[in-house]
Amino acid sequence: MQEVKKEQFSDVKALIHDKETRCPTFVYSILEQTIPGVVYGDDQSFLIGTSSGIYYVAGDERNQNANECIVELYKRRAESKKRFTLFSPNPSWDSAVKTVLRDELNQMMRYAFSQRISAKKAFQLPKGFTLKRINEDVISSSTEFHKAYYEEYWGSVSNFLNNGFGFAVWSDNHVISECTSIFLGGNRAEMDIYTREEYRGMGLAYIAGSTFINECLENGVSPGWDCNVSNKSSIHLAKKLGFEISTNYSIFFKKSG
Repeated sequence: MQEVKKEQFSDVKALIHDKETRCPTFVYSILEQTIPGVVYGDDQSFLIGTSSGIYYVAGDERNQNANECIVELYKRRAESKKRFTLFSPNPSWDSAVKTVLRDELNQMMRYAFSQRISAKKAFQLPKGFTLKRINEDVISSSTEFHKAYYEEYWGSVSNFLNNGFGFAVWSDNHVISECTSIFLGGNRAEMDIYTREEYRGMGLAYIAGSTFINECLENGVSPGWDCNVSNKSSIHLAKKLGFEISTNYSIFFKKSG
C-alpha cells in the first residue's frame, strides 16, 4: 500500500464513513488533521495510524498488500522499541492479523458503548472541591493526564488546548479527578477519565464525566466511551453516566520483553 497524501484525507474519510459501521475516534482525528498521523491505502484497504503507534485497519482482510503493510509496520516499531497497537474492525480481520503475526502480539477484547444519553442534572461538589476546565495549570499539576500524555495523543499540549477539552475536580492545588478528550474527531469526543485512588468512591468521576457530557451535548458533539471488557469499574461508570454496550472488538498489541 502507498502512503496517502494529506490532500486526499477527506476522500479517505468519505470512503471510510460509507464502508465502516464504526471507526475509532482517532481515525477521524487523523483524517480531519486534528492530530498528526499517517494513512496507507490502495483500492481495497486502508491502514491509519497515530504518530504514537495506534493503528486501525479497514477494508478487505484478504488484501495481501494490507497484511504486508501491517507486518512491516510492526517490525519497524518493534525494532525501535516503540508502541504498536492495532484496532481490528471485525473477527475476519482478527483472524488475518493472527495469521500474519502469529504469536508476536497479544489480543484484548474491548467494549464500545453507544451514546443514548441526555444532559446531566446540576450536581453538588463536596466541600473543599472545585471544578475547572482543563488548562495549562491543570495539566502541569496532573499525575495522569500530564504533558507527556497530551504529547503522545495530541502531539502537543497546545494542540489539545486549541482543539480538545476536559474538566478536572480540584482541591488544595491538586488534581483529584478529571475527564478529558483523548481524541476528538468525526463529531465524537472520546472520553478518558481518572480519579486518584484515595478519592475514589466519592462520585467525583461521575461529576467530571457529567460535565464533559454536557459540554459535548451543548456543542453538538457525541461523547464516546470504550474500555476493556475486564474493566468492571469503567463499565459501571459508563452505565451510570447513561452509556450502554453496543458491540465488542479486538485490539492487538506488542508483547512486552
